[in-house]
Amino acid sequence: MKSPICEDIPFGAVISLTNRSKFIFLNDRLRPLGLSAGQFPVLILLSRRQNIMQDTLVRHYHLDKGTIARAVRKLEDGGYIRRITDPSNRRAVRLFLTEKGERVTPILKAINHEWEERICTGLSENERQMLNALMRTVAENSHRCLQETGERYDAGK
Repeated sequence: MKSPICEDIPFGAVISLTNRSKFIFLNDRLRPLGLSAGQFPVLILLSRRQNIMQDTLVRHYHLDKGTIARAVRKLEDGGYIRRITDPSNRRAVRLFLTEKGERVTPILKAINHEWEERICTGLSENERQMLNALMRTVAENSHRCLQETGERYDAGK
């Protein structure tokens, strides 16, 4: 079967296509839970670390404050997380999973595992580990490139 991805598509576009495919996959799987792909990373990070500030999510995922604020608001409205204003810094908001958020976490992890299994079909365990290491290096280099040029992820917002 011929690949639907042309060989002359630039590397960055291949990454973009992969990311877009994951968003479509996540939205399909998360819709029955009342969630979306944009909320997924917030819940995943909170499943690993509770009591984090909204700004931590901004820095961790290199997203703008508005994107994170909208995701957090929707998750709070849906009963998945709660926001508590830090008493020592009234501008800081700390985030916690609710019981509902904790119950959905294993489902989110299973959905993510399913995605990773599907996209790595045909790769050996060694190849999967190498792919992960290579993509992390590419991401780190990409981030460093932005820092060196003074660009920001939320530039223009």
